[in-house]
Amino acid sequence: MDKLHTRNKKAIELYKEAQSLDHVGNYYKSYNLLLDALKRDDSFDEAILLTHQILIKRGELEKALQLYDEYVEEVDQQFKNRMLADAAYALFSEGKYEQAKNLKDQIEGRVVGLDAALFEIVTSSIDYALEGSANPRNIDFEKLPAPLNNRPQQYFPSITASGLLVYTVRYNQGRGDENLFFSQKDGEAWSQPLEISEKINTDRNEGTASISADGNTLVYTGCNAPDGLGSCDLYISYREGSDWSKPRNLGKAVNTIHWESQPSLSQDGRELYFVSARPNGEGGQDIYKSTKQNGKWMEAVNLGPSINTRFDDCSPYIHPNGVNLFFASRGRLGFGGYDLYETEQLGQGEWSEPKNLGYPINNHRNQVGYTISIDGWAYYSDNLFDGTSSLYRFKLPDDLIPKQLVGYKQGLVLSAADSTPLFSEIYVADIAKDSIRSRTYSDFEGGRFNLVLPKVEDANLYVKKRGYLLYKEEVDVLWENGNEATIYLQPIKKGEKLILNDILFELNSAELSKKATKELDIVVDFLKDNPELLIEIGGHTDTSGEEAYNLNLSTERAKSVLNYFVNKGLPKETFVYKGYGETMPIEEGISPKNRRIEVSILDIK
Repeated sequence: MDKLHTRNKKAIELYKEAQSLDHVGNYYKSYNLLLDALKRDDSFDEAILLTHQILIKRGELEKALQLYDEYVEEVDQQFKNRMLADAAYALFSEGKYEQAKNLKDQIEGRVVGLDAALFEIVTSSIDYALEGSANPRNIDFEKLPAPLNNRPQQYFPSITASGLLVYTVRYNQGRGDENLFFSQKDGEAWSQPLEISEKINTDRNEGTASISADGNTLVYTGCNAPDGLGSCDLYISYREGSDWSKPRNLGKAVNTIHWESQPSLSQDGRELYFVSARPNGEGGQDIYKSTKQNGKWMEAVNLGPSINTRFDDCSPYIHPNGVNLFFASRGRLGFGGYDLYETEQLGQGEWSEPKNLGYPINNHRNQVGYTISIDGWAYYSDNLFDGTSSLYRFKLPDDLIPKQLVGYKQGLVLSAADSTPLFSEIYVADIAKDSIRSRTYSDFEGGRFNLVLPKVEDANLYVKKRGYLLYKEEVDVLWENGNEATIYLQPIKKGEKLILNDILFELNSAELSKKATKELDIVVDFLKDNPELLIEIGGHTDTSGEEAYNLNLSTERAKSVLNYFVNKGLPKETFVYKGYGETMPIEEGISPKNRRIEVSILDIK
């Protein structure tokens, strides 16, 4: 505002002092100064507008509306419009959509000093909220029962596939303001909440955590730590039996000197979504993503304008299917405050148009800190006006449940030699799509694992541990009798074989198909973990061709596999290859199982 609408020097002096006090949040002294300024010039437009705004900040909206009525004939139209806009926004923020629309519809022409984009979002949202609240979803909100909600403030829940709930508790009892707690769901009951670990909770603040769906990885926000890069950084810890590893700062690939918080981990703990206030984004707070490759977190990338707006976007939650992302935003059509939206990953870095979750899931208050269980329950915290916050949940409506569902399996990995529990790496590969769809680890204390995987056909499970033969079985076969299975790993010894009947070739060809490479890559990892092995690659065919032709074809196919291994960095001298043609069938007749590659252990160096 270059030129003020008054010539009274004392009124200008009082107004400028009131402006300075307003900027530091002293709304009471500034208000009194403005009243004094208006006594000196009651047509001072800027002073009238600032008085109106300060009354709104003080929570005295009715008094602000009375001030508008008192001065409506005195102020220029652009100031009148700004007072209407500010009051409409205040009413909208209280969920009084009808009253907000009545004021908004009176605005004509320019609105002084108001961001055009923000004005467009608010005015459009008033109409959107009025229509949406008139057609509410049928939602039952449930407060989580005792022994949960046993403290004045608990918030930002995160839940695993097995029902382990991790959340933040704020309290002042000698160990800092914020700490992480957990409780295990058993049917409809919950265990007594406990602090997550002495290795994680300190006398500083630890909060806003995300636990991976398999329960093996935890990322949380730690503030003002000695190894911090900024005020609040993201830290990572891994499950070690019944406890957690010493937390580690995620480093400069993820953290900056600015604020980072609100993490969300993918189901296998290899993708991390989080919020940062770093500059050069789309707006204020933006959502970022980092991916773990070869044990290292990659440089975080902004999700871009399809997700982030020029206003604040936060509270990401990536569904265990790895496709659907839920997040909160102040920069889109909504019902006031932060609203929840859902989007679907279409491809690398591409997302569908975010969809508002609707009323009453969204209302005029802030909706942040949501997590969704694999059976479709949304867990969240609700902040009350008295400063308390409690944990709640509701069942997602059918149209909001992700189309790409996930399954949950449990298992036990034991040594076939003596039934001792084994710590091992577990993969699920989608053979049809040549991709790893899920990855987890068994617990070294008990050998137990929780596996979250997309519901796909033609999926194999692989279990890998140094010193043991690579295990392979079809997912549907392994869990055909329920959701629990025991897997026995065979110690590596001379003469053991690994049968690879998903190593496919084109008809009458020794060229590897695209579908073959994912399984071969898993075998490559197994062989790199066990470099002391001397291996024979054996090729086998069915009886659909001439015997001599099949023998030659099987030899060429075994050679193709050898070449693939060598190209992946394995030493050629550790292999021999041989074709067996149709001479060693494992099923009678022309069976696909006879067309296979076998990796046999000839010796151990």
